[in-house]
Amino acid sequence: MKKIDLSKWERAEHFKFYQHFEDPNFNLITSVDTHTLYADAKAANISFTDSYLYCLSQALQSCDFMRFRIVDQQPMDVEKVAISSTFLAEDKTFRFILLDDANTIDEFAAKNKVKKQRGLGKPLLSDDFLSYSGNVDLVFVSILPWFDLSGFKHARHNGDNLGIPKIVFGKFNIEENRLPVSVEVHHGLVDGYHLSLFLNEFSLNIIALCEYLQSKNNFRS
Repeated sequence: MKKIDLSKWERAEHFKFYQHFEDPNFNLITSVDTHTLYADAKAANISFTDSYLYCLSQALQSCDFMRFRIVDQQPMDVEKVAISSTFLAEDKTFRFILLDDANTIDEFAAKNKVKKQRGLGKPLLSDDFLSYSGNVDLVFVSILPWFDLSGFKHARHNGDNLGIPKIVFGKFNIEENRLPVSVEVHHGLVDGYHLSLFLNEFSLNIIALCEYLQSKNNFRS
């Protein structure tokens, strides 16, 4: 983790301006073109959810502004982030699962299959969850596959001002190959322009994964 030098940061004035807002976050809801990812993942026997979460993890690491956080009222670059995502347990209540990063989709799917199997069998406030829940090097992800998103509001603690991005995925539109997504960020750290860059990076990673899976599927056939 390294401190961002306010004397050299082009967003220093914006950061100071939004620091004293009661709710300094803003939320964007849109949809992302997933191209052929659903079909390619299915042909490769890989979870579609794992596939787009892998693309998300790659995009998060590529965009430095998505790694900016606020610690002791100072902007910091945590340099590397991890996804904490919700998944449904057998009793239809959710659990928070801290996903492992990986260099390939195959490694990502294999490693996090184990994480999900273990985590879904534990209580919501398990020792694992409590051990990392206060960390700032996280991105919170929720998956709501039942809804076409047109609005979203998160539950939050008073004084939730750490700048941790919150991302929600909605119901996949299989006819149009589009995935609804809500992104909430701290306005002192990120503007709409930055989210356009992030969503473009996410899209590029989806395209790259489609190409990889297609080559893999063609090799198998």
